[in-house]
Order: sequence, then structure tokens, then C-alpha cells
Amino acid sequence: MTETIVTGGSEVILAENPYNEVKEGSAYVLGRMTSVVNENLPSADAGEPSSPTSVMPVFIGSDGRIYDTWNDDNSSVVLEESWTGQSDIIAKTGIESTGRFAIQVPSAAIPGGQFATRNQVEGTVVYFGEPVN
Repeated sequence: MTETIVTGGSEVILAENPYNEVKEGSAYVLGRMTSVVNENLPSADAGEPSSPTSVMPVFIGSDGRIYDTWNDDNSSVVLEESWTGQSDIIAKTGIESTGRFAIQVPSAAIPGGQFATRNQVEGTVVYFGEPVN
């Protein structure tokens, strides 16, 4: 992941689209994530359409909760180059997908929190990056 913006994320998403909403007491953490289809691709899946969003960025708050890109109304914020708005890909080793994401987190849970990815099929979580100060 690159371009991680922890402070000022709410201002960024409001500047991109004034219809994006920020809940009282919350703020957005932003980033850009690239995923790559790896060599462990099951042969049954090779060449088949796949969604890059089967692996999603999440934020593990200092309160121990997992926050994802979806809001309470099952929508995500509108961003340029959005992770959730990517086109499907053909499952082939080495294919990359890149997109930006915004995750709304209670402000108190951001310090000490950490970015991760969650496999939407298996539910596994892999942490990356340093914890937020």
C-alpha cells in the first residue's frame, strides 16, 4: 500500500465529493492498495473472471474492531480511482489491480490502529504497515 493518509482524510474525501458524509466523532483513513494474483492461483480459477475486491483493505482500530470501506448504509465513499469501483479481471498469475480506499473509523480508535487486508472468501486478515501514531 502507498499514499497512506491518516490525518486529514475526511477533508480529502469531502473535497473530492461534497456528498460524501462524515459521522460525528469519526474520521477517514485513506490509502491506495495494489493486489497481484499470485502463483498459488488454483488451476480451476485460471482464466476465469475474478473481482479484485475479493481482497479488501480494512483498518483494525485500537478498539480491536475491524473497519472496512462500507458505511452503515452499505455504501462506500465516492473517490477517484476507487478500490470498490474496479473492473473485474481475468484470473492470471501476475495480474495487478490498484485502487484508492477510504475507511471511516471512530477518531479515538485511529491512534494505535493498523491497516490490513481481509480475504472476503476465507475471512483471513493480514496486517501491513506500521501502527498509526
